[in-house]
Amino acid sequence: MVLAGVQEQLQPFTSRLFPRRVWLALDDDAVTVVTTKGLGQPVQLDLFRRVPLPRGACSAGDPQQVMALGDLIGDLLVELGLVGVEVLAVLPAAACAWRVVQWPFDDWPESADEALRQIDPALGLPYDLSQAYISLLPLEGAGQQDSGSCSSLLVSVPRQRVLSWIEVFDIAGVQLERLEAAQVCELRALAPLLDGAEPDLLEVLVVLDEWGARLTLLRHGVPEYGREVKGSLSDLEDELERCIAYWRGRDPDVTGARLWLTGSSPDLSMLANKLRGSGDWPVQILDPVTLGWIALPPDDGDEPPPSGSALASLHGLIQAELAR
Repeated sequence: MVLAGVQEQLQPFTSRLFPRRVWLALDDDAVTVVTTKGLGQPVQLDLFRRVPLPRGACSAGDPQQVMALGDLIGDLLVELGLVGVEVLAVLPAAACAWRVVQWPFDDWPESADEALRQIDPALGLPYDLSQAYISLLPLEGAGQQDSGSCSSLLVSVPRQRVLSWIEVFDIAGVQLERLEAAQVCELRALAPLLDGAEPDLLEVLVVLDEWGARLTLLRHGVPEYGREVKGSLSDLEDELERCIAYWRGRDPDVTGARLWLTGSSPDLSMLANKLRGSGDWPVQILDPVTLGWIALPPDDGDEPPPSGSALASLHGLIQAELAR
């Protein structure tokens, strides 16, 4: 009893000295919360919750109701016993834009962000680079090496949108340690599965949610083309066939395609089965739980946990921390 009382008194000081980390994935329709027991392999989850957001609270990755979102996230973390935590979060994909930038240099510039802003290339973004936070990641796929080109993956987010999310977390009363784009996290999660792939394969990442899907076409692990598709599963199937046919016509070295499906939609397995029966491509689900990368928390007797495919972006974020 005495020990329990001492532990209770020390708990606030312990949480300040060794704050617990919480991993969040933000979407227009929900927030996914996980905590981990260390960062071993597989990563053992201590908690896994996916909580719907009020309709309209977040739209196209932009928080529309900052105060309400901050209160909701803060209340949720308190309810889950996560007070005084550090938060690492995945931004909604709709909040971010990506482009592949080819540098006019023999090697990546030392101050890449500054160099890009000075060059200010036409990127087709709906905002100026001066109005955005940007991140540049070197691309080192086989195609890049063979051509001798020097390219980076540019991810940009409007500055005001980032500041709005920072305000959300300020209102929630948590310390925000990291924000990263969903697209980058998903590609990082997929990367180990592309090692040793046939060089003539077109890899297609399909991220399915309740609104539709995002398609990303990759060659040698490098994203080459992306688009969003709204509509039914049949609409998505038709658009996939058109995109793959277009890219095969553009790249004569492509002789086949492989599809990777992930996302939060409950229709994911249904789509996978439809695609397996309709095309000449292998279809696999990018599910960190099924792949043995993440272990779910013990069953607590409440409602079953969400599908492991909703964890792909969070797994990519966790891998970034492991690499630091």
